[in-house]
Amino acid sequence: MIFKAALGAACSITLLVNSAVAGDADFTLTNRTGFDIDSVYVVPSKQRDWGNDRLGKSILANGNSRFMAFNKSGGTCIYDLSVGWVGYSEDDDSVWERINLCEIHTITLRYNAKTKVTSMTAE
Repeated sequence: MIFKAALGAACSITLLVNSAVAGDADFTLTNRTGFDIDSVYVVPSKQRDWGNDRLGKSILANGNSRFMAFNKSGGTCIYDLSVGWVGYSEDDDSVWERINLCEIHTITLRYNAKTKVTSMTAE
């Protein structure tokens, strides 16, 4: 009886851990750059093209945030992120590679005018 309860508890814990990890790549993107964002692409790191713009026809204005939801069936955690800016060309896009979105809930973007670098912090 004790063995069955322990086995059942172990199976339940394993299922909970697996369901929490598999494909749980949702996050909130916060724009603190001082510029408006007109495109956001988030794709698995092994994917060769950027796919669809996650903002669609929307703009992520400076100071605003947007929740990015993903299909839970994929099981992928490692993604690349590309951000485009209103009024700038694709050559000016910022790209971050190999981000483990299963371990991140919030991404905040900031721009340093002195170094001219856009940085990403993840929590």
